[in-house]
Amino acid sequence: MKNKEKIIIVTGGTGQLGRVIVRYLAEEGNKLYVPSQSLEKFRKIFDNSQHGEKFKLSKIYSFNCDASNLESVKDFYSSVMELEKGKLDVLINTVGGIHPPVNIIDSDDEIFDNMINLNLRSAYYFSKEASGIMKKNSYGRIISISSIASLKVSPKLYYYSMTKNAVNILMNTLSAELKEFNVMCNTIIPGTIDTPSNRDWGTEEEIKKWVTPDSIAKIIQNLISEDFDNVHSSEIKVLGKL
Repeated sequence: MKNKEKIIIVTGGTGQLGRVIVRYLAEEGNKLYVPSQSLEKFRKIFDNSQHGEKFKLSKIYSFNCDASNLESVKDFYSSVMELEKGKLDVLINTVGGIHPPVNIIDSDDEIFDNMINLNLRSAYYFSKEASGIMKKNSYGRIISISSIASLKVSPKLYYYSMTKNAVNILMNTLSAELKEFNVMCNTIIPGTIDTPSNRDWGTEEEIKKWVTPDSIAKIIQNLISEDFDNVHSSEIKVLGKL
């Protein structure tokens, strides 16, 4: 039996992980909104008729948005809230990226700024806006995708590790600030995810052990279900087959 329809925002929903999460949650009967800088790309990804698949109507929608720009994020929320009459059940932050390996002394401000914008600023802006809505409604779930690199020292990956660690702290802080309003915040901390871009460098044996996007989508579905209403401030490690 499907759960009652939830209104869900998925940032990075056109990405290699995000699109799997969006499709999975849509198939579970939910209504999805995906911020996108390219509506053409959004349509190509989520229009089944483009891929010769059997057509199936899914409730997946998009508005143009730059996730690293506060005004753009606010405009996105305004568009969604106008349609949904102020209702928002779930926010899932999947926007993220990694930089080429570089020692701190050899790096420049461009890498620093890119990682702040991509990994932290997007999660911060979207979570902050969602928090106000969810607090008002006395209900909400916020889940962010972090990385195992956020929990350890990773030489030559400082900026990636630092910004992902900041996401962990963001989720735990919001969880503490919002739990009395029935808003739960959790972080999924995966190892290497089995995506097409990662397969470009992984060996066959390595890939067998990686975390699948489907497994992350299923964990998210559990976290937003009524059975997990008392789970908050959790950092859920998903490390694949060890």
